[in-house]
Amino acid sequence: MNKPDCKYGAECYQQNPAHKEKFAHPVKSVAENSTVQAVTSNSGNMEIKKRSMETLNQQLEDIKRYKRLSSPEKDICYSGGKDSSYEYHDLTRQRYAVPKVPMSVGILRDIYDSQIEFSQQAEYKELCNEPKKFIKHKFLVLMPPCFEDLWQFCQVQALKTQIKPEETFLQFGLKLVGPYDVLAGKFDRAKVHEPGDYLRHWRFFYDPPEFQTIIVQQNSGVHYGYWRDSPDNTDGLVAWNDVKKGCEFLIVGENIFDAILHFLGNYASVTPFNKKKISDMKKLISDWAQSKDIALNCCEKQKSRKAQIVSKTFHKVGLVVPYDRKTNIGYRPLLESDEKIRAILSKFENLNRFENNLEYQELMRELQPIITAADLATDECDFGTVLELALDFFCSGVKSLHEVMKPLFFTGYSMVNRPQYIAIIKSHLDNRREGINLNLLAGN
Repeated sequence: MNKPDCKYGAECYQQNPAHKEKFAHPVKSVAENSTVQAVTSNSGNMEIKKRSMETLNQQLEDIKRYKRLSSPEKDICYSGGKDSSYEYHDLTRQRYAVPKVPMSVGILRDIYDSQIEFSQQAEYKELCNEPKKFIKHKFLVLMPPCFEDLWQFCQVQALKTQIKPEETFLQFGLKLVGPYDVLAGKFDRAKVHEPGDYLRHWRFFYDPPEFQTIIVQQNSGVHYGYWRDSPDNTDGLVAWNDVKKGCEFLIVGENIFDAILHFLGNYASVTPFNKKKISDMKKLISDWAQSKDIALNCCEKQKSRKAQIVSKTFHKVGLVVPYDRKTNIGYRPLLESDEKIRAILSKFENLNRFENNLEYQELMRELQPIITAADLATDECDFGTVLELALDFFCSGVKSLHEVMKPLFFTGYSMVNRPQYIAIIKSHLDNRREGINLNLLAGN
């Protein structure tokens, strides 16, 4: 039986056996390859003509001399022993062809297929009856145990005060959102949205794929959420960010109760009328946590994670990727310092690439050696480098670089086996909204 041709043809990136069996993938002829090479060569020549040969040669020489350092940024918590979190199975540094990841929704096909099937209204209603499955399908991540623990706490308080569980902390200006909207039944009668819409639900401007908002302070940019270095991580680390102040995040605890206490101790508006209520709530949380054997204000997981960080990144929480400290495989520092990269990125601010294309292309020539060096690092198994660069571009907030950072994210997350984050960053960059009104359900 003749199989239909894959729309990507010989350039298809998918390795799924079912996909290979379903679609035909014609092999490029020698003539076709020659044509592609000729077109590529002509395009390259046109670009080279725009530059002076002296500058180009110098850039190429700089990249050729780009070598890895002996290890990533040193930290007092780094261990010199074997990193037990990752196994490399005799992985050696070898150059290989990195798959070309297309910047289209095609890369999300495998992730979204199951979601699209659920997008029929009948199946959607059935999915709403299983909150865990709903969260996994719509948000693509797993929730840590403390997520349900806090909900149980709120249900108990709701019975005492005759309010809804999600309103437990409203008296202090704090609101449960995101996946808590699922537990509160707010999606039950909501219209069915496109898959990407769910991934943008309460996703603030500077929230990277590793962060998921679950609590917000009303009428402010302060929000808390889970920080996961990989989508299936359930350690329960919670982080804080104020989007109005910029891209920097702060790990504030190891469970959601730590986040509530952090807010009550640092951001709640204390008045003579609510001072006792705040104190009482802190005690209620402490007593509940103790009764459930939930440790508060611990830092063991944070210390363990800190030992795995390979670079600080602009968001300050750091990047964790598979890294072998004996062979130094998995990460190498960027070609330029953070200060130099920030200086270049600052030139893109308020620059409209369509109105000032020549200026934009001139600035891109400053970034290109850094991007090329990151691609070289990826070729040699240092996948963390391209992710660090992508995150730094993202944290700069420069929207004109969205199409530049997409392939960096796609390649990096593919190489470290985090495809869910590809879907999240794709959806976010396609509609990256500013402000604090980011509720998907607001229009229902």
